[in-house]
Amino acid sequence: NAYRVLAGDVRRGEPIAPAAEWLLDNFHLLEGEMREIRHHLPTRYYRELPKLAARELAGTARVYAMAVELLRYSDARLDPRRLDRFIHAFQTVAPLSIGELWAWPSMLKLALIEHLRRLSDELIESRDGRFEADRCFADFESTQPHGRLPALPDVLHVAFVDRLLQRMREYGAGAAGLRKLLEERLDAAGTTVEDAVRAENQRQAMNHVSMGNSITSLRLCATLDWNEYVEAVSLIEQILKRDPHGVYGRMEFKSRDRYRHAVEALAEPSGEAQ
Repeated sequence: NAYRVLAGDVRRGEPIAPAAEWLLDNFHLLEGEMREIRHHLPTRYYRELPKLAARELAGTARVYAMAVELLRYSDARLDPRRLDRFIHAFQTVAPLSIGELWAWPSMLKLALIEHLRRLSDELIESRDGRFEADRCFADFESTQPHGRLPALPDVLHVAFVDRLLQRMREYGAGAAGLRKLLEERLDAAGTTVEDAVRAENQRQAMNHVSMGNSITSLRLCATLDWNEYVEAVSLIEQILKRDPHGVYGRMEFKSRDRYRHAVEALAEPSGEAQ
């Protein structure tokens, strides 16, 4: 929905936020990765993954919660070294099952897409705030001959304030009454015009960085060799490689994978034995 709305703005020649440009330029990547997630993470597979019992996260797959936490810690900026260190550090506390390790790439992508969804919601909220400011100022211009001021929205989004101030500066001294009304409303809410403008500028800058990080990280997840990654972080793999004769280590990937699947089949249903 955000993509369609913002693409429509571009076609009409409307200005869009820098973060929106990231979304529009890379939406094909998101669509492709969503299809990949549906293919590699079917419902049955997800249901078998270990879940968390914590009240606020009850029923959430443990690896999904890990992915969300990693994105929060890194502002969605991922690289191979960070991914390796994160999983190795986690497994010093609680080993992951084989199924969780294979689900990890899809969970990372899922968490990144959810993060992008939240950012897209913010883009649309800001867009709506700017459009509301334009409508409000159009009302102001139409009522000027009668000396009346337009009604301001009940909730003043920072994007609304920033856009309305921009329109008033372009209009000149004739908008002094409207500015006074805006300042009074903001003062009643415990803030100022300057605070609102600063907050909007900071929000746009942060969203731009976070959107760029998320898209870049999603592209990284789409190109990593996850077979190699899983083998590198799997504790079971490290045990199997202790084969005294070194036969296991000389096998091709498919043969090693069959051994790991055999271990998985023998493990307890809880996954503790993995």
